[in-house]
Amino acid sequence: MENFLRWLPVIVWSSVIFIFSSIPHLKVPTLGLGFEDKIYHCAEFLIWGLLFMRASAHSKMHRPEDLVLLILTGVIFSVVDEWHQNWIPGRQFDFKDLISDWAGLLISLLIRAFQ
Repeated sequence: MENFLRWLPVIVWSSVIFIFSSIPHLKVPTLGLGFEDKIYHCAEFLIWGLLFMRASAHSKMHRPEDLVLLILTGVIFSVVDEWHQNWIPGRQFDFKDLISDWAGLLISLLIRAFQ
């Protein structure tokens, strides 16, 4: 049960990401920058990466396999999330969004590396 509870924030946040990407014609709040959507993508996967590392049994990331697991899982999840938007009205696969997702994962790794 403890293991499940440790992973629950990752499951919840993954669900939040998937739910928001399933909303047809979603309009993001503007900040006047013109690329807010990329900031949001980066932030959501930054949070996801931090939650994933926190949940990991080896959250200190001492083993290379832990980093590989985070990267592979995050990349697969982000690709599936973008790909499924092809079936959502007003949404589509956007490679730039995918790059922003990956940037968030990378930032989460950098944050963890410098802790």
